[in-house]
Amino acid sequence: MRMNGKNVFVIGTGLTKFGEFYDRDSTSLATEALNAAINDAKIDRSSIKSAYFGFMISNSSPHSAFSSKCLRECNVSIPFTRVEAGNASGAAAFHQAYISLASGIHDCVAVIGSEKLSDFVKNGTIEKILGSTIDYQWEYEIGATLTSLYAMITKAHMREFHTTMEQLASVPVKNHKNGKENPHAQFRREIPLDRFLSAKRISDPIGRFDLATHCDGSSALILVSEDYLERNNGIKNKIPILSSEHSSDVLTLHHRESLTEFKSTVTAAKKAFTKVGIEPTDIAVAEVHDSFPISEILAIEDLGFFEKGEGGKATEAGLTQLNSKISVNPSGGLKARGDPFGATGIAQIVEIVEQLRGRADKRQVSEVEYGLTHNIMGTGALAYVNIFGQEEMEQ
Repeated sequence: MRMNGKNVFVIGTGLTKFGEFYDRDSTSLATEALNAAINDAKIDRSSIKSAYFGFMISNSSPHSAFSSKCLRECNVSIPFTRVEAGNASGAAAFHQAYISLASGIHDCVAVIGSEKLSDFVKNGTIEKILGSTIDYQWEYEIGATLTSLYAMITKAHMREFHTTMEQLASVPVKNHKNGKENPHAQFRREIPLDRFLSAKRISDPIGRFDLATHCDGSSALILVSEDYLERNNGIKNKIPILSSEHSSDVLTLHHRESLTEFKSTVTAAKKAFTKVGIEPTDIAVAEVHDSFPISEILAIEDLGFFEKGEGGKATEAGLTQLNSKISVNPSGGLKARGDPFGATGIAQIVEIVEQLRGRADKRQVSEVEYGLTHNIMGTGALAYVNIFGQEEMEQ
């Protein structure tokens, strides 16, 4: 398949363990991930011409200082760009890196996502930070939080489609089961359905075990153009980026036509599938944004994997489990892997690339030809959808 512009490939991935690391800073996490990606790509560091950093916040270091320190620690002296798009910052940085290669501006770039959220988990600081992803005047300033807004979205879906608590709880149950097999996940243990159902409601119907955790971690990728590969034809494990699309919607929930559909996801997905020339049924594995149970249910509906209103039923029936109709969040998703905002969108891509390479060990999906990632900001005002293939694109 041929894109407009030059074809782009992932040739290296790097990922730290996600969790709470009070003895580390953002620089050490980002350095670990970037070094791992460079070593995985097996290229000379001088080949990398630019770096794109995706993060929302970065402990006490100024943003420019953090990026510069990371590159210095990795012995890479190159220009860099910091991209911020709330909790979709990682996917946004990846998209900008992709554009720089597809346009021919660069032929080899690094993408790094990092976050050190354990420094801010106190006195409601994280909720205040996340307030920047929703309408500050009409939502956050009058007392709404991301959690309470997702509670409204959840109730709307339950009312419109008769989605049940058991269907909602099936999302984190599945993702914890997958996360158990992911050595990089923050939570590597299963949690039974009844624990989710009996948990204290923090913003009804959302319970205390429903949310993805805000943690520390970093992820990185090395991307190259087809021109680079032609000059370096010994590179193996090159995974083509078949499409990278994004779309937006109005910010405030009360201005939207529906609370049970994220138009940004729908639009980005349609563009992505059209560009590649495939259907949602061709996707074998997907990493989607599951910050809340309803997030994953909306995602698998809006991406076209299931009809609108059927996402909850499909999840409860096991159709999104590993090697079922479609394997959703084999990494454990944001819920079990953890959600260090800037690192999340890139970590999703790392998982899909490893799946396409056949290197996902016990969580490996069989017969993978196409994989997809989906990362959103806030309540879906911004969405990124990327599609990857196992085979090289036709030149």
